Amino acid sequence: MIHDKRRFSITLLALALAFAPHLPHVPIFVGIFVCAAWGYALGMQYRGWPVPPRWLRVVLALGCLALVLFTYGRSFGRDAGVALLSLMLGLKAVESKSVRDMLALLFLAYFVVVTNVLYSQTLVMSAYMFFSVMAVTAALVHLHSGESRLLPDLRRGGLLLVQALPLALLLFVFFPRLQGALWGVHDQRDEGVSGFSETLEPGSVANLSLSREVAFRVDFPGPIPDRDSLYWRGLVLDSFDGLTWFRDLPVELAQSRSENFSQQAVPYTLTLEPHNKEWIFALDLPVFAPRGTVLRSDRTLAGMRMVSSRSRFELVSDPAPEQTPLPGPAWIALPEDGNPRSRDLARQWKDSGLSPAEMVAAALELFREGGFVYTLRPGAMAADIVDQFLFATRQGYCEHYSSAMAFLLRAAGVPVRVVVGYQGGEENPMGGYLIVRQSDAHAWVEVWVDGRWQRVDPTSVVAPQRLVTGVESFVPQGQGVLLPEGIRALRQVGRFFQLGWDAANNSWNQWVLGFSHERQRGLWERLGIDPTTIAGAGKLAAFLAAGLCLTLGVAFAVMLRSRQGERDQVALLYGRFCRKLAAIGLARKPAEGPHDYAGRIGRQRPDLGQAARDVIDAYVALRYRGSGDPAAFKRLIEEFTGRTF
Repeated sequence: MIHDKRRFSITLLALALAFAPHLPHVPIFVGIFVCAAWGYALGMQYRGWPVPPRWLRVVLALGCLALVLFTYGRSFGRDAGVALLSLMLGLKAVESKSVRDMLALLFLAYFVVVTNVLYSQTLVMSAYMFFSVMAVTAALVHLHSGESRLLPDLRRGGLLLVQALPLALLLFVFFPRLQGALWGVHDQRDEGVSGFSETLEPGSVANLSLSREVAFRVDFPGPIPDRDSLYWRGLVLDSFDGLTWFRDLPVELAQSRSENFSQQAVPYTLTLEPHNKEWIFALDLPVFAPRGTVLRSDRTLAGMRMVSSRSRFELVSDPAPEQTPLPGPAWIALPEDGNPRSRDLARQWKDSGLSPAEMVAAALELFREGGFVYTLRPGAMAADIVDQFLFATRQGYCEHYSSAMAFLLRAAGVPVRVVVGYQGGEENPMGGYLIVRQSDAHAWVEVWVDGRWQRVDPTSVVAPQRLVTGVESFVPQGQGVLLPEGIRALRQVGRFFQLGWDAANNSWNQWVLGFSHERQRGLWERLGIDPTTIAGAGKLAAFLAAGLCLTLGVAFAVMLRSRQGERDQVALLYGRFCRKLAAIGLARKPAEGPHDYAGRIGRQRPDLGQAARDVIDAYVALRYRGSGDPAAFKRLIEEFTGRTF
């Protein structure tokens, strides 16, 4: 058994802090086994329970491996590896019998802490990981120190981490970064922000409008454009089956421009939350495809792989529509039957000789003057949904208006397509960037007029305030979190902290998680470093060497100052000891050394001789030999000076 039970308990506490974030990710049996193993290990130390025999520990280890293989099969990836590491953490605690075993446990704890980044790299998790590493380091220091209290060792552990930060920053900036996912790990089951699917049907966008989840954030180098021009293009839907709009036609690639932009072009940086799809939302109309993306002929951006992690894109958009060839007949295709009243209305427009632009105006006039209502609760619709919407309910959300307008124009022979994405966004004044949420989900149409695809948003005539203030004014009271009840002042305070926290997270995402291989190379180029050449590689090595020397020099200086501070503290305590003796007539002579002083005290006051000798021996060890425990010396001084002579 381990003689110091208290240090073993502190070791298990550090392990628990490291393991706690994994509880939601590992199977239930893993958490139960680890807690049971740690409980038995504590029973071994405090209750004298027997150590499991070697054969039983081998059977348990093989059983844990079999359970992991049975749970995850042959796909031994992230989750299986973390589960097996957690099980081994429990087994190691059961067989711990010495200080060496506790060292192994604490070193395993560092690996457990690191695996947290496989699930989350948020600012909160990073702060928790820092605290976990500090706790494990403090437990490691406490294991080797003679200090009975944990707080001083916890302080030392934190100081060690603070001293390591400059070196970590140096390596973060200058050490070549790997491209791709961490350690090659890529899991399609990563959590993503729910968003659009590849179809549009009644209610699909309205449901998103009750969500405050962030879809993406946008940084503009200049002023943020007006809200009514912030249309974030996601998908173009070209086919309709009577209920649902979807993508069916083949899409060709468009030529991406990296220069010669017009004066209307808007550069910006978009940080997209993971949604496990390939599409990338961009301001109408993107003209540049950054690395890892393609620009399609329908002016949508798509990634070459699924967006399964937070991704940062440098984009450029030009709002001016381009001249395009005449679309084929597929862009006016509709089901053969259904919605007869809508078809009759479109036929009347066509027979009246209206041009495509005039038909667009007629549709907008119908929505403006027809008593239509913009609402998130339009009610269920069955067959002939366009007829029901236009001539019966006249209540709907943006997908109802866009779908109905696209149907009318196609029935009249005008090429039209439906676009889904987001509209607007919320400016965060603390960070100067735009937050686009799922509640900003929107749908509009594009009509082929005068040789160009032109955006037409029927929502602008039914509910123009939707484009100015967002969807909040249309959410029924008590729905979701968009309109919380309570005191207005409290809501404003809550909003202030919410935006402040979002700004902190955005800075973390941009400058830490977003510090990619490309951004690192850009920083090197600004410093005149080209690592692909011999001279550039030498300059990079010189930067690293100089930074390493500077960091180590600062750490050494801090260590010396800390040691000097300890010695000064020892001198102050010794002076307090001498003043106490001087008050009873035993003042130290100017040329009297510590051992001579102790001898004289013993001769003149035999009752104080041993106590004074203990204090002076501890002082000599700390002051002249560099050994001993400052905390123990302080306790001796307090005990001696607290006595009544």
